[in-house]
Amino acid sequence: MADRSNHYESAFESYVRSLRVPCVAIDEARRALVGDGDVKSPDFLLYPRSGPNLVVEVKGKRGKNASGRRRWENWVTTDDLDGLVRWQELFGPSFRSILAFAYAERPPAIGLPPGEGGFPFRGRIYRFWAVGLDDYVAHLRSRGPSWKAVAMARRAFRRRVRPLDDWLPPLPAPPSRGVSRPPKEPSR
Repeated sequence: MADRSNHYESAFESYVRSLRVPCVAIDEARRALVGDGDVKSPDFLLYPRSGPNLVVEVKGKRGKNASGRRRWENWVTTDDLDGLVRWQELFGPSFRSILAFAYAERPPAIGLPPGEGGFPFRGRIYRFWAVGLDDYVAHLRSRGPSWKAVAMARRAFRRRVRPLDDWLPPLPAPPSRGVSRPPKEPSR
């Protein structure tokens, strides 16, 4: 069972399901045994209608600091990265590992119009951004060995991160529910 107590992961799952993208929430309570050791499980597997399937690690962060500016916090643990690397290798070329960042904010006092980019969920507004594992690893820096945490410099992160929607192809138009009629024959 996925960690439903983690509001970031719950919001992510709700958002992906609202887009009708098939997804599997992974049981994080136990590590998978792979070869001689164990490996950290990802949070989700996504199966978009086209493009590669996605191995996703969701990282929840605060959307804005006290002054209302976006901080673009993006640190992860080396364990997160090691797990994504291993799963991408195990699943093969039809899968791509991504880090999905869920930025949560309190709703503004004055409601924003629909389409402003946020996903309302349980009293917060979430914005979902993602970066490919390869891009992240190529530009990471240590946050201190004792923390076992790394991050991308904010400037590099802002240049490489994309909205989660960019990783998921648009939905096809829903089929018409009307009765299909054959075309009329030309009158003679």
